[in-house]
Amino acid sequence: MLDTSIKQGLRDGEEQTYEYLFRQHYSRLCTYAFRYVERKDLAEEIVSETFLKLWVRRHELDIQGDVKAYLFQAVYKNSLHHLRQQKTEKRVTDQLQQHHDQAHPIRLLEDYSERDSLILKELEGKIEQAVKNLPEQAQRVFTLKRYDGLKNREIADRLEISVKTVEMHMTRALLFLKAELKDYLPAFLIYFILK
Repeated sequence: MLDTSIKQGLRDGEEQTYEYLFRQHYSRLCTYAFRYVERKDLAEEIVSETFLKLWVRRHELDIQGDVKAYLFQAVYKNSLHHLRQQKTEKRVTDQLQQHHDQAHPIRLLEDYSERDSLILKELEGKIEQAVKNLPEQAQRVFTLKRYDGLKNREIADRLEISVKTVEMHMTRALLFLKAELKDYLPAFLIYFILK
């Protein structure tokens, strides 16, 4: 694809253009982000968020140079932003850990189990509803991955799609759910940790 047609496709919101860019650059962008954040899962999240931002801001896009260079620059900026955010979170976590060490552990568990189990039950319903709002293929991929515990290769084989397409649908699903459940985000994370 020519850069001019890619830029136009991005502005027009053509899914095949996004899919093309995703397939062409996802792995290299993850490797690039990994150089900064030094964790594969974070690198993948940063690249996924970069593609999501690209989609959300598609009508405002004004890419002057090469699309590939634009993507790498965006991943670089998002990686740095993540590192700054991580530094701040570490300070907060250290403070919470210090407080936690001084607190009585049994009391903390009692507080969690009574109060938060209600939130988790409510969250379960919210997640179910949000999953139903996903596009059909993303919904299938998400369900097979999160609830049935299948690996990307197994999902790809079952749905007769490529592993890259599975990754793309999973990324879209997680970003969609993250946005839909932003008010419940900490509980959302706990839900999947406990699942």
